[in-house]
Amino acid sequence: MCEVTSSNFLELFPLIIEQIDKSCFLAIDTEFSSIDTNLSIKTIKEFYKQRSNFVKQITIFQFGLAIFSTTSLQHKYHVTIYNFYLNPTSINPIDVKYIIQSSSIKFLAEYKFDFNKCFYSGISFINQTQENILLNQNQPDKNYSLSINERQYLNILFEKINQWLITAHLGDKIQYELNNNEKDILNDYLIHSEIRRCFKTIWTNIQMVEQKKILFIEHITKEIYEERMENNNDDFYLFIQSLIGFTKLIRYIRDNYRKTIVGHNCFLDWLIIYDKFIDNLPLKFEEFHTLMNKNFLFSMFDTKYLALEMKQYLFTRQNRSNISNYVETLSMSTSLSSLYDLLISKYYENLVFLKPIIEITSTDRYKNEVWKHEAGYDAYMSGIVFLKLIYLYKQKKFNKIEFNEHQSIFDICLNEIQLYKNRFYAIFIPYISLNRYDINKKYKKKLQQCLVLEKHNKEQLDMSDIISHFNSYCSMEYEINRNLNKIYLLFQSEQCQRRILKDYLNHPLYKIEKFHWFKHSLFIQYSFAISSIVLTGICISFLVKRRM
Repeated sequence: MCEVTSSNFLELFPLIIEQIDKSCFLAIDTEFSSIDTNLSIKTIKEFYKQRSNFVKQITIFQFGLAIFSTTSLQHKYHVTIYNFYLNPTSINPIDVKYIIQSSSIKFLAEYKFDFNKCFYSGISFINQTQENILLNQNQPDKNYSLSINERQYLNILFEKINQWLITAHLGDKIQYELNNNEKDILNDYLIHSEIRRCFKTIWTNIQMVEQKKILFIEHITKEIYEERMENNNDDFYLFIQSLIGFTKLIRYIRDNYRKTIVGHNCFLDWLIIYDKFIDNLPLKFEEFHTLMNKNFLFSMFDTKYLALEMKQYLFTRQNRSNISNYVETLSMSTSLSSLYDLLISKYYENLVFLKPIIEITSTDRYKNEVWKHEAGYDAYMSGIVFLKLIYLYKQKKFNKIEFNEHQSIFDICLNEIQLYKNRFYAIFIPYISLNRYDINKKYKKKLQQCLVLEKHNKEQLDMSDIISHFNSYCSMEYEINRNLNKIYLLFQSEQCQRRILKDYLNHPLYKIEKFHWFKHSLFIQYSFAISSIVLTGICISFLVKRRM
């Protein structure tokens, strides 16, 4: 695994591009600043509207990229993992506001997320609309909004320039070394821009001399200054390129990559990728559908959707009874962590006669430790799950893998799952499709199980905290009552219900029980209350009449 920040992104960029070009597929994952808790969605249009509004209010902290490539051995793969720390560009007039949710920060902190690397060394990024706004701001006298540290740094520099100008003659030059603390405070272009905005008779240039960053200052006439300013667009466009940052990598993939990209339960990831790196999300799902087909010409696979489509091969009755024979903690959940644990176990080896062998070629960090919920590691797990699933599907459905000198085993297995490309998991319809000719049918799954959750003290519930706890069990919908103190968990799996009831038996904070129509139905409760009122009224009326 390689951690990538603003300090080494440009240095690593050519190597990453080279590895992408040689890959057989990529796996991605994102970590972001908030959790989406509004999941009571009935149609694809409602879903897209709600999710796109959510994406516009958050930012991305981390982007994970796992680059898988074939080797000379047919069933062996190399994977290189990158973990990119990101921080949105902040330069007037681009000043992004976003939500940071305490439960999301708590969750990331529990998994040792390094917020310092994100906020201090995060790679900048902008989308096309933001870039266009900046390009229209190319004005010589533009006054950029600067931080306190940046302004203090410039004030010190301006004072030194003023002292020098008192005795300087036309053509005189001085050098100013930018030390390690100073050289990263302000972008080179902003140093030039602010100096040239305030001083109309000097010209500046920055060069690296013996690994030192040197600011060269020259005293010139106002006429020469104006002439140079007219021909100075190159500096501005280089400045814009520095702000584009991580977006440069996404644009390269968009424009050049034509293979396969995978993620787990990744429709939200693609919304984030489009909004943060490509352009602002459109208002309607139909427009987003069209733009995704226009911008991304590679195949996308969602490993959660794939696992559910292949559950007959993963979780047949015979296989279900054998799961506990290998690892006690294995389950039939399709969460990323559960699938990964299942597919790297002996249980998987017992299902197939040929398995892929994956070797990590980057640092030893991921070889010796588990880093779940770090974007790079989650991307790696998604890629592992994808490889193992397509091998399983080919062998279980066709009972063989035919070796072909013109095709790799990977391509042979990949060809068999083309039906599932560009389809993403959704709880309310069979799938969300971004294929040109797929129809996103309105279809409601029958959710057979319902549990009712509340606190023992009847206090209001934190929806985001509940979702973070229960999403790991199985796919479910959440309905919350008006008082926000009772949540209904709706799902399909009876086994999931048994696990939850067992885990939360005698829980110190939560009370959880099966839904009973008479006990929990609002309609029954209101009807009972109304009936009681009516009955009380009749009794009072009867007693009054008797006394009269």
